[in-house]
Amino acid sequence: MKRVISVANIKGGSGKSTTAIHLALALRKHGKVLAIDLDCQADLTEFFFPGQEPEFFDEANSYTLLRAQTSLKETARETNGIHVVPAVLELSEISFQAMRNMSILHKLKSLLEKSSFDYVVIDTPGSFATEMTISFLAADTVLIPVTPIPWSIRAVSLVFKGIEDVRETGAAKIKDIFVLPTAFGKSQKDTKLLEKFKEIKWLRLLSGIPKNSSVQDRTGQSLALQEGSEGFVAFAKLAQELK
Repeated sequence: MKRVISVANIKGGSGKSTTAIHLALALRKHGKVLAIDLDCQADLTEFFFPGQEPEFFDEANSYTLLRAQTSLKETARETNGIHVVPAVLELSEISFQAMRNMSILHKLKSLLEKSSFDYVVIDTPGSFATEMTISFLAADTVLIPVTPIPWSIRAVSLVFKGIEDVRETGAAKIKDIFVLPTAFGKSQKDTKLLEKFKEIKWLRLLSGIPKNSSVQDRTGQSLALQEGSEGFVAFAKLAQELK
């Protein structure tokens, strides 16, 4: 396996799911891809399986996978040239399950170590939930998307602290942490915030995904980005940087 990428931020509106979706699709060019939805809001799931009723995912999903009720092979569904582990609302209960059975925290890491995927992209909830900890334990790379909204810099600092807390357990194998500017425009406010990020020497800042309405529009319509479009090119470049 080349990379297990946790897409994480505790701030809502950071573009986590959009980033996870289109990064997973862009990585198809470089190998066998698995996208895992660990967010009970299920935005990634809804993108890849538009129009499906919640019951469609009841038998096999990320919740059943973490609880060892289904295997990875049974749970990952093939679509759009990748495999996807869908989320369900019941995933919100995983914190309580993990309190009873701590092995749940390490279940995903164990499964992925035995899998045949080249790349794994994990979408996480917008908070320090157990699901985010599970993703950090499984990942070797954390990608933190940021948008030009208040508290962005502080949110990144808190994500770094969360990563360090997981690292201190000795169970994490995270090697790379990147910050991905997303949807920054050319306004004075956006430019000023981006410069502040660039001034933070300890951040590894990627080139980013430019502000582009078609990315949001096509994501909302469950459509892949049009080949050759600005958004498509930006995510292809991101995939190249992470491959």
